[in-house]
Amino acid sequence: MAKRQNQKTSAPNPDPFPYADYESARKGLRQALGGPGFYALFTGSSGMGKTCLFKQIAKTLDRHRHHMLYLSSSKASLVGIVRFVAQKVHVTPRRSIIETIDLLSEAVLALPAHLVLWIDEADQLEPSILHEIRIFSECCPEASQLFSVVLSGLPTLNGLLDAPALFPLKRRISHAFALAGLRRDELEPFLTYRFGSSDFGRLPAETFDELFERTLATPAIIDALGRRLLDSTDKPIGPEDLRVALDKSGL
Repeated sequence: MAKRQNQKTSAPNPDPFPYADYESARKGLRQALGGPGFYALFTGSSGMGKTCLFKQIAKTLDRHRHHMLYLSSSKASLVGIVRFVAQKVHVTPRRSIIETIDLLSEAVLALPAHLVLWIDEADQLEPSILHEIRIFSECCPEASQLFSVVLSGLPTLNGLLDAPALFPLKRRISHAFALAGLRRDELEPFLTYRFGSSDFGRLPAETFDELFERTLATPAIIDALGRRLLDSTDKPIGPEDLRVALDKSGL
């Protein structure tokens, strides 16, 4: 308890918590963005912060130097992806995909900004679509890579990329990051960061090990569970209250 009493008072912080994996991925992608076109891979279970990472990076980029496009669709097709990129760079899609790609290539080459296509839920795409995305990215003879590609998805995406047909894509991935969640020594800082020191003091420290293990160190799950408990009462949360909440959540 003495440790809690000595902590400085802090307010809740709505921004993503910079846990070790998250920060490593953020810094790695920022470094990649400073160079030429690239392929990057982000994997992690749901709730680890992949989408938050995109939003944070996109929000802080210089729009004159980088233009990030976000696409999340388990039913994406090459035609749909080409039309999506074309519309974002103000190219009117033509009747044929070949004509559209030709005009799109000219428009992207003329852009002063580095174009980056972030594809979320990439683990849900067919291998043939991932293969075509690589071909689309490299379709322009005037550039080794028309735009950079970031593939983001569940850990199963790693296995998907092991398919022989995707070897050309996998070998081009120069930046790969895995978001595995909080470390045990990051749990208390995370709870203080998200809820503020006052509400952190209402949580049962004796069950933190159990909270960490049963949530698989997933930031989004811990955040949602803690908020429900703290919003349910103004009183301190007891160990049994937390265990019941974990049980009800199926954890």
